[in-house]
Amino acid sequence: QCLWERGDAAARGHAQRAWDLQVIDAYRDHIKEETIYQMLSQAITATRTVHAVLGTAEFFEFTLKNPYSVQHTVTIEVDHPELSVILDPREWRHFKELTKSVTPVEEDMFHLRDDLKPQVYLRPHETVHIPFKYQTFSADPAVVAAQVGTGPKHWKTASLSCWPPGQVSFQVSGGKPIALLRVKVEPQPHVVDQTFRFYHPELTFLKKTIRLPPWHTLPGTPVGVPGGQPEMFVRCSDPDIICETKSLGPGEPQDIFLKVAGGPSPQIKKFFVAIYTDAWLAAPVQIWQFYLHSLQRLDVACTTGQLTRLSLLLRGTAAPRRVQAFTSHPQELEVDPKGAFLLPANGIQDLYIGVRPRRAGSKFIYLNLVDVESHQLVSSWLLCLSCRQPLISKAFEISLPAGGGKGCNKRITYTNPYPSPRLYFLCTNRPDLLQFKEDSFEVAGGEVYTIGLRFAPSQTFGEEEILIHINDHEDKNEETFCVKVLYQ
Repeated sequence: QCLWERGDAAARGHAQRAWDLQVIDAYRDHIKEETIYQMLSQAITATRTVHAVLGTAEFFEFTLKNPYSVQHTVTIEVDHPELSVILDPREWRHFKELTKSVTPVEEDMFHLRDDLKPQVYLRPHETVHIPFKYQTFSADPAVVAAQVGTGPKHWKTASLSCWPPGQVSFQVSGGKPIALLRVKVEPQPHVVDQTFRFYHPELTFLKKTIRLPPWHTLPGTPVGVPGGQPEMFVRCSDPDIICETKSLGPGEPQDIFLKVAGGPSPQIKKFFVAIYTDAWLAAPVQIWQFYLHSLQRLDVACTTGQLTRLSLLLRGTAAPRRVQAFTSHPQELEVDPKGAFLLPANGIQDLYIGVRPRRAGSKFIYLNLVDVESHQLVSSWLLCLSCRQPLISKAFEISLPAGGGKGCNKRITYTNPYPSPRLYFLCTNRPDLLQFKEDSFEVAGGEVYTIGLRFAPSQTFGEEEILIHINDHEDKNEETFCVKVLYQ
């Protein structure tokens, strides 16, 4: 029985080894074709490195040879959206002139298939030069973050990672490749010549027209252009933004028209616009950077010199935050709380604001709520002020010397029209030219109070209208005096 069991175990071992050898042979047969294909692909593969800069076209030529003794029609397949074959001989010639290339240009060398893949006809053992262009209009975040400098043309470049490479396949009939081109892209930082920042109500379209500077003032523009002023072209880094140029006629300046869809507050949309003076968009003469801040709109009707109070509803985030409100016009907009305060998680809190404009008319004031610990923008508002002038109850006219010297003290009187004592507050639209002896005063019913005025000296000649607002204890405007000052 023991001998029988030993023989059975040996038979099972031989069978297992035979099975393992069959699996190994099958695996080798399976990967043999793939291994041979990889080896052949490496033999016909060439690598090209381009240094990509935003908006700049990188031109190069690839030498393609027909290795067969018969003619072939070669189909060119490109798998990268920013890498393309230059099909127009005029564009090809333009880039060859820019790069001082001496290879020949062949007219009508390409024709397109129905799927828009270019084809080229090659005679036996014929060699041709295939022109390529790599051009990107999208700024890579790694490149943007690495651009740090003190001026528009001084950048400090950190380590830049390569963008995904592109591959070009040159195939004959049956899809058989005769050459492969692997294009490695190394991004480079770009120059920003101007920066524009716009503040606009959320979820609306910003429509803006910007005048281009005279073409001869732009660096890199050609000298002695036949026919006078060249046409200018623009491209935007965001394909969802409408960006085009408008010419007003010969000899007239050109404008850039932008139409940008704003997002929800406090979103900030960033994009670039490249400006060219050649129709083939070879290299931009300038690159402009744009920021669009989407803000919550708040319309406010108010009176000059009078405090208008409002409240804004703040909604807490998932975690509690220490926040503080900042405004673009702290002299005309006050907030309560003034300093940093705690915004509870998922809670609701009011932010009280007071608007006291100094001049009549329309005006924009920006208000931002910022996390003071992470420096993150929490909320943004755009206050659209429609300010009317108060009624002028009295007018005065004085003359003061101009060109320096000491200031001048004056006095005016105010009568309390009420039968009871009242507390009044004083403010002016020109605190740089007028100061009060006392910013507030209390006067009995029907009594007269003398207001002391201190006029600062002026360095210029001319005329200034200074308003004196007399407000009650709730900061509502009781009366407004107008002082016309002649600096002589």
